Amino acid sequence: MGAPWSRFYDRPVEDPPAPLAATLPELLSERARETPGWIATSLDGVDATYGELDARASRFAHALLGLGIGRGDRVALLLPNSPIYPIACYGVLRAGAVVVNVNVMTRGPELARVLAHTGARAIVTLDVFLGAVEAAARGTAVEHLLFHRVAGPGAPAGPGAPGPGDAASGDPAGGPARHAIADLLRASPADPLPLAAGPDDLALLQLTSGTTQAPKVVMLSHRNIVANIGQMIRFRRSPPGDNGAVLCVLPFFHVFGFTVCLHLSVVRGLRMVLVPRFDPTSILPIAELLERSHPVSFPAVPSLWAALLQRGEQIAPALARLPIASSGGAPLPAALQREFGRLAGRPILENYGLSEASSTTHMMPALHPLRPGSVGVPIPDTEARIVDLETGARELAVGEIGELVVRGPQVMQGYWRDEALTAQALRGGWLHTGDLARRDDDGYYYLVDRKDDLVIVSGFNVYPSEVEAVLLRHPAVREAVVMGVADASRGQHLAARVVLREGQSVRPEELHALCTADLLPYKVPRSIRIVDELPRSPTGKPLRRAPG
Repeated sequence: MGAPWSRFYDRPVEDPPAPLAATLPELLSERARETPGWIATSLDGVDATYGELDARASRFAHALLGLGIGRGDRVALLLPNSPIYPIACYGVLRAGAVVVNVNVMTRGPELARVLAHTGARAIVTLDVFLGAVEAAARGTAVEHLLFHRVAGPGAPAGPGAPGPGDAASGDPAGGPARHAIADLLRASPADPLPLAAGPDDLALLQLTSGTTQAPKVVMLSHRNIVANIGQMIRFRRSPPGDNGAVLCVLPFFHVFGFTVCLHLSVVRGLRMVLVPRFDPTSILPIAELLERSHPVSFPAVPSLWAALLQRGEQIAPALARLPIASSGGAPLPAALQREFGRLAGRPILENYGLSEASSTTHMMPALHPLRPGSVGVPIPDTEARIVDLETGARELAVGEIGELVVRGPQVMQGYWRDEALTAQALRGGWLHTGDLARRDDDGYYYLVDRKDDLVIVSGFNVYPSEVEAVLLRHPAVREAVVMGVADASRGQHLAARVVLREGQSVRPEELHALCTADLLPYKVPRSIRIVDELPRSPTGKPLRRAPG
């Protein structure tokens, strides 16, 4: 007998799929044995099969072991979505080492801090990033710098990019040794390796994102991530079609892309159509890929859906062919859901999760009527509650707003080398998410806002998302963020920043009037500024930052 909300799952609880392997590299091994000829990755017309990916991952693991890197060692991946990422990722894991996911835009002192804090002994990157990465690695524990060559005629070489003689050389100043990945793979065998890590060993150090605070480093074991993959499979049947495509726009260095786009695709045998760079201001290449590749799955974030829907009727046929359209990483505005439904004839399925839970804790059922604004129900083996903000221990009644707490096998081991933060987040067996939410009688959950983003104006609680929803109702507004600003008399007041749709115009005074008509006076932003773009997280989520 499952949880009361299990009756909403797309797969009956009495119909569980076969159990998964215990560790992440075993998932790839099983896929390569079952369907070695299926396409694993596709980029710019170049395909690699699962058999080839498996062999190259083994070669990469042998190369790492030859460099003295093995079980428990940390290896940083500073890579976009490209064929080298899954090779390096599975190679690191197959050697028993731990992947450190690093945002591909990280540079300078920030990168140096990440490398120093995680104690990474090696970093994997592209030749065009090599000079900046090498400079940041000096003075850290990094001994080896493995690079993939992408620079060619017309490509930016970047400062410090290697020449032909830099296949495996040390920096004269005592920096890490450079190794060209192509040379390492050629010199290494593809023989299978004995299992070097167990289910409870660390697989991933994942940097959190999406706040203005310094990133926290989440520790996830093989068991955590494999469990989360199994939970999603038990919730929803696989999309139709053997070796169907999944459009991988979400970066693998983010937990959403890492678990859902990479490892879940491997388990399902999907063809990963890789998009190395997500730029919401230049959506045409992604729209063309969507129309050309006919994906069976397309996980995305609201900002990506917003950019795609700007194409209107042009994109409608491709959207209508998409069996599953899902969204996560940030609340999905109601206007986007309505526009997608008008063009595609079906809804976007909103999901919820966080780095601390391997990716996913709630999913929206596809086979039941959509509940607008909901992120769905807890997935199998996941418990969820809404608790009070004062103690974090008292469970609230249906409909009341409080902090969402969850527990399940996908919940992290803790924060890397930070016992205080771990104790704050993991209390009494529950993960305190920091998100404010409510639930209904059937167990559907509705996000309200981030606990940290709650604004208190003259003693009253204001949820920025409520104000943003009013601004987004104006037809000229494409995006909006609302934040709290220190105020000597009221504690805080609200400030808003909006981005307009292409070719549209509106005066701040009109938006202020809209808010005044729809909101209580203390919820009305004191200032509204129209800007060209908003600061964003690695997945394109607009960030709430105080105005400069």
